[in-house]
This record gives sequence, C-alpha cells and structure tokens, in this order.
Amino acid sequence: MSLLLCPPEDQERLELFSEVALRLMSSSAETRLVVQTTERIARAFGYPDTQVIVGAGMVCISANTPHGRCSLTRKASTGGIQMDVLTDITKLCLEAEKDGLSFSEFRERFKSIRTREINPLFLCFMIGLATMAFGFLNDGSLMACASGFLAGAVTMALRVFLQKYALFPFFVFGVLGFFGTLISYGCGAWIFHLEPKDLEIALIIGVLLLVPGFPFVNGVLDLFKGYYTMAFTRLMLTTMLLMAVSLGITVALYFIPQEFWKIS
Repeated sequence: MSLLLCPPEDQERLELFSEVALRLMSSSAETRLVVQTTERIARAFGYPDTQVIVGAGMVCISANTPHGRCSLTRKASTGGIQMDVLTDITKLCLEAEKDGLSFSEFRERFKSIRTREINPLFLCFMIGLATMAFGFLNDGSLMACASGFLAGAVTMALRVFLQKYALFPFFVFGVLGFFGTLISYGCGAWIFHLEPKDLEIALIIGVLLLVPGFPFVNGVLDLFKGYYTMAFTRLMLTTMLLMAVSLGITVALYFIPQEFWKIS
C-alpha cells in the first residue's frame, strides 16, 4: 500500500473506499460497476473529485481533499463468484448515497458483510441438478440425466476437495477435466448402462460445470465498455482455464475403452 501526503482522516476514508473496490473485485464484479460504485460512495462522503483506476491486480484511488490531492494504491486479488457480497455492498452504497449514512455507520455495516457459507453437500447436490437439467435440454433420456446428476455431483465434490488446498487454478481445472470425463464415462457405461447416444450426452454434460462462463461474460463486458486491460486479463484467464480443462479431457479420452469409439 502506498500513500502520499495524506492526513489521517483522509487516509482512513480512502482506505475504506479502496476496500469497497477490492471487495467488489474479489466478488467478480465487472470493472465498470467497481469504478462507478466506488466513485459514488466517495462523492457521498464529501470527495466529489475522485478517480478510481482498476487494473490487473491493483486498485488506485486519487481524490481531492481539503489538504490537497491524495492517492492510494492497493494490491487486488481475484476470488470466486460471491453474488451475495456483491449485492450487499451495492445496496449499502446506494443506501449511503440516498439516506445519508454517517461514515462511521457505513464503515461498521460494511465490515459486517461476510460471505455466506454454503454447505458443500448442498452445493454438490445443486450442481448435480444443473447437470441433469443440461442432459434434459440436450434430449438425453432419464437415465442419461441421472448419470449426469451423479457425475456432476461427484466432480463438484472433487473440486471442493481440491480447493481446500489452494492449488494452482490451472492445475485444478486440468485434474477436474481428466477425472470429470472418466467419472462421466464410468457412471454412464458401468452404472446406468447407457446407449451410445446417451453416453455421449453424459460425457458432454459431465464437464459443463468446468466452463468459466462468469469471467468470460465479465471480460466481454469490460471489452465493450472500454476497460481493455481488465478485459484482456479476464479473457486470457478464461482461455487458459479452458485449455487446462481441454487438456485434461484429451488425456482422459485415451483411457476410455476402444469399444466406445467403435459404437460411436
């Protein structure tokens, strides 16, 4: 963190404004939302001429204060999709802007915002339902949908297990692409004894949960709204994750019995 010629009172406020931007970024908010929300909350507390710059791995805030121009730069980190945190922060900022919350009240309420813990079993169950729905939308049979449910739930359980060790994301997605493909094939061929067409559907839907759709959408939005650095970063991250998944799937296909390819 770097801070230049900033009195303690202004420093405290700029730090909180930067914390708002950091929390929004770590919740996977699009760049324009991060910039506009932070600038609006700064204006609400008496800093009308505030500029927020968001880059790859950093947030910079510069504001005019009664004591001169103050700047603050902080390191940013990416996180998972946290729509609950994103919604709570946005609502709080709108409330401060419209209802005139005091700075101390805003700070206390902001610090009380926490990520809601999701039960891993419930998460795996919901991912299984989503995978089953993909099977239904792709004209899969009831057994293919059931196979997708089981494969999606087991693959998600493996993802939750690997994320506990804070491993390299590309390695995690590669491993999930490999085991997700084998799990999908095993569930379809050995447990539900699917027909060739349904087995192909089961293989496809079993790894759909690994598609990084949210970063891709945010990257496209950033691109069209002029935030080219963040757009490139997010789109490159999406591309690398897809390459890792594709590599894992390709390796897994070599372990599938040759009879599958003959009947396909």
